[in-house]
Amino acid sequence: MATTSSLGIGTGVDLQSMLTSILTAERAPIRTLDTKISVANSKISLFGTLKSKLDALKTAAETLQFPSRLSALSASSSDTTVLSASAAYTAAVGSYSTEVTQLAGAQKSFTTAYLAGSTFGPGDLNFTVGGVAAATISLTNPAGSSLQEVSTAINDAKIGVTATVITDSTGKQRMVLTGDESGAGNEFSLTSSATVSGGQDSLASFDTTTVGLNRTVAQDARMTIDGIEVSSSSNTFTNVAGLTLTATKLGTSNVTVQNDSTKITEAVQAFVDAYNAVESLIKTNSGYNSSTNSGQAFTGDSATRSVLNSLGSARTTVPSELAGATLNTLSALGVTIQQTGQLKLDTDVLKSAINTSATEVVQALNAYGKSFNTEVTALLSSDGSVSNRISSLDSTVRRYKDSQAALEVRVSLVEKRYRAQFTALDKLVSSLQTTSSYLTQQLAALQNSG
Repeated sequence: MATTSSLGIGTGVDLQSMLTSILTAERAPIRTLDTKISVANSKISLFGTLKSKLDALKTAAETLQFPSRLSALSASSSDTTVLSASAAYTAAVGSYSTEVTQLAGAQKSFTTAYLAGSTFGPGDLNFTVGGVAAATISLTNPAGSSLQEVSTAINDAKIGVTATVITDSTGKQRMVLTGDESGAGNEFSLTSSATVSGGQDSLASFDTTTVGLNRTVAQDARMTIDGIEVSSSSNTFTNVAGLTLTATKLGTSNVTVQNDSTKITEAVQAFVDAYNAVESLIKTNSGYNSSTNSGQAFTGDSATRSVLNSLGSARTTVPSELAGATLNTLSALGVTIQQTGQLKLDTDVLKSAINTSATEVVQALNAYGKSFNTEVTALLSSDGSVSNRISSLDSTVRRYKDSQAALEVRVSLVEKRYRAQFTALDKLVSSLQTTSSYLTQQLAALQNSG
């Protein structure tokens, strides 16, 4: 009996094409799911972009929220070699005549000169730093410690005094003790006890009371501001509210504080741009095609609607901190909403508000920055609408893929069943054809013999 090597040979019918058509029809739901997965992944990508733009808006809002990041005032020094000046938003507009009469300094003490290779007998070094007794430094090596080893022991103790060994041109060594902090209140003193033997030097020679221990005393910086003497433990002065002066050398300088809208304008414009980027992304992807009855990725999406509602609430609701304030709306700061839904900054209005009351402008921006930061943080939180939407889409994609896997198993079973049936049919038809041919031959033989 004849056998078949591929579907249809036995029947003369293209059973392979029939099977392919059947399987193509069976795989139609899988292809539909491919399209759905592609759409869902596109939405996930788009929501990722939205999340990134909301992050940028959050950053811009944080800049407005914290006064330290805004400065409605600038300070300048007529002689920057004498001192530099900077102003916070709480400073007052005006000018100041200053004179630096003394720079701050840390105490510095020098030991007498010792021959290189000198060793010092065991003993304790007792420091008092800033009026407070520091931990005792004990040197216990009976063979003696070198000057560098003494220096290392002091530094390792981290008591607020740094020790350095200097070798002079004659080869002799000195240890320099320097206070870590400047200012009259940060002086240090040292007493020591020692046992000396075998020609070792005594640690007692390090006592700050020793005549041979040269000293530079710790001192405060001093200056006059409009004739008023002030002091600081460092070379930075903060005696005038909102104004920081840093002295670098003795001399005089005039300091001027004036309104400066540059930094605030840049911060507000950055906020407006970040807001508009979010609004534009949502609007651009929320259209509807009436001819095809189809919408875009964000059309009718509750998550993006929640984003716009939250931003709108932050924009129109007056923060509680501004109740009763003169500047309590964004429009009073030059930020207005357009018919397109975009924000627009009028820099002239903002500059005018700064010139009138820089402090109130900063307070208003701080309050609105906090409101927007709160709203956006909620949107981006793990249980926020944006994160929930992304999680939902991820789950949908996984569900679609699980369905595809199940359908692939079903298609495989269908293919196996039909292939078996078609193979059996091929064999049956082939067998019948063989029988028919045999009978035809036998009938022909009978007729010929008759």
